[in-house]
Amino acid sequence: MSWLRRMFRTRQAVSIRQSARSLHHHIIAKARAPELYRRGLLADTFEGRFHAIALYSALVFPALEQAGDRGKAVSAMLNDHLFDSFDAALREKGVGDASIARKVRKMGETLFGIGQALNAALASDRPTDAASAVLVRNGVTNDDESEMLVLQLLKDNERLRDIPPADLLDGKLSW
Repeated sequence: MSWLRRMFRTRQAVSIRQSARSLHHHIIAKARAPELYRRGLLADTFEGRFHAIALYSALVFPALEQAGDRGKAVSAMLNDHLFDSFDAALREKGVGDASIARKVRKMGETLFGIGQALNAALASDRPTDAASAVLVRNGVTNDDESEMLVLQLLKDNERLRDIPPADLLDGKLSW
């Protein structure tokens, strides 16, 4: 019977990995959406695209964490995929082995910090103002574009909340 348990755990791990990979793909696709950059909501730079990934990840992680043990497992795997992509992006940019760990760590701190602050702002009494202040304070955008970006994030967050948890856990995400 131990082979049966092992086979079940292996299939479950593959399923979690596939879900996380799919969610990663959806977050990256949303972060690369031309309207975010065409409309000037974010700078079309390496940092601007990283901020977009951080913002959209900040919306997805709490939804996963609230989805029980499987959600937490998918969340952890998604986190791994994000950090692997940060490492790869920095290497493509020419960052050497000597400083890659420090730069990935800094990106991780920024991802976590923006995520925590954005989610606290979205849960506040005045989410638009609070989230706008978070974006400006963290250098994501300036005062002029912050409200437009927040409105876009609020709209996308509402769409995310409408997705059934089972679909999210299967990696199905439609913004």
